[in-house]
Amino acid sequence: MKYLYTPFDVAVYFTSANLTISEEQSVLMSLWEQRDALIWYHYRKEKKKFLHSVKHELHRLEGFLDCADELNLILQEIGSEFSLGESNYEQGVIESYFKIFKLRLTYTPGTDFCKIKLRNLIGRFGYRRRTASLVDCINRTLKSLGLKVYLRGWEPCDIGTVPLGDIIVIRLK
Repeated sequence: MKYLYTPFDVAVYFTSANLTISEEQSVLMSLWEQRDALIWYHYRKEKKKFLHSVKHELHRLEGFLDCADELNLILQEIGSEFSLGESNYEQGVIESYFKIFKLRLTYTPGTDFCKIKLRNLIGRFGYRRRTASLVDCINRTLKSLGLKVYLRGWEPCDIGTVPLGDIIVIRLK
């Protein structure tokens, strides 16, 4: 299965990468030039629609995150266990997370790898322990996106067997 970028994925990447406007434009043009292989089919026909959708998602993200943070604080104060912004669609969350890694590795100058402690990676998805289904989901996503996991020193590894305290390095294949 091939994962394609949505305007939301690109907007999240732009929000986290702190790129200049010209660098953002360069990324957008590069994505557009390779639209049949990289962009979700719904946005491939019209360049203006794709660019507008990315801009819309950027504005929505900036506004939504502020409102969501405020609402989460209110919910926490009243003792609610519910939280806005959390998704029950685990696969979608994992896919989006690694799509942002791929965007960062592909389009951020001087970025050849992303490193993270395995325990922290698993924690990002709401887990405290490694499960077989989580490992399968992560491995499937990494394979589909063309990403490879290593330990320090370019030693390939399997996240299903690496100790949780180890730092893993994610690179393009």
